[in-house]
Amino acid sequence: MKKAIVGLIILLLAASCARMKPAVKEEPAAAEKISAEEAAKMEQELKKQEAEKYFSEGVESYRQENDSLAQSYWRKAVEILPDDAELHNFIGLSLHRQGRIKMALNEFETALENDPTYYEAYNNAGYMWLLLNNYDRAKAAFKQSLTYSADYQPALKNMKLVESLIKGKLSKEAFNLTERAAKSYDSATQVKILKDVIKIDSTYAKAHNNLAVAYYYEDKIDSAFFFLNKALGLQKDYPEAVNNLGYLFKAAGKYDQAIKLFLKALALKPKYISAFNNLGETYFLNGDQANAKRVFDTVTGLDPGNETAKMWLEKM
Repeated sequence: MKKAIVGLIILLLAASCARMKPAVKEEPAAAEKISAEEAAKMEQELKKQEAEKYFSEGVESYRQENDSLAQSYWRKAVEILPDDAELHNFIGLSLHRQGRIKMALNEFETALENDPTYYEAYNNAGYMWLLLNNYDRAKAAFKQSLTYSADYQPALKNMKLVESLIKGKLSKEAFNLTERAAKSYDSATQVKILKDVIKIDSTYAKAHNNLAVAYYYEDKIDSAFFFLNKALGLQKDYPEAVNNLGYLFKAAGKYDQAIKLFLKALALKPKYISAFNNLGETYFLNGDQANAKRVFDTVTGLDPGNETAKMWLEKM
């Protein structure tokens, strides 16, 4: 969590046997008073440890796409730490994935009440306003995010997106259909929707990128290559499309080309965990274990709980 949750420190207090004079009532010793204070402190630390446990279990459930269970764990943690901004932000992310936009927005705004400098939450709140068709509030939120982190890539990307919608460069219908496709777990359904998006707006790079990914899962590799190149023709600095193209080269065994693309994706988006993991795996497959280990060590530094990086490090 954003505010470090301190682990429980168990203090072993040695009991002293003092010889007592009969019929003499002594005042409580200073050590007894300190012991009471320490007991209260230890109780608080125990609660924080319990909150950390709920937080970790929620993250694991979220990674397994069990949003309801994740929210249940995080809300238990919130009962202990009601002012923890990151907990509210995580709940908002999970609610957004379920399509509960207004509830997600409320969680992001609660996060910001607790931490007015939380630029990730500003970006997330802005995206909810975008989905609710309130472009002015969305733009204001993205701007606020960039005030606290000028190079935060998601907010920069979303600022361009909302400006495109405001200026009419991007069709609202195309945007909504692309969002709908992203929520589907069926690649054939995604292909159908995204092909309709491209008919409406053939310049929407995200639709081409997402269509390529859907074609990959349909095992239509040539189509995946085609639409990724279309996406990059429309937006050459599109890190997700660059990473996805690298993934196709990796899958084809063309490791040198894949490595160059993953490095390019990371130059465009420096903390891009998926690109780091893809780069590390490609180094390993290309026989370069030293660079592979260096990359996965970087991932665990950025995201200590990342299962992919931990798996590869154990394998090596």
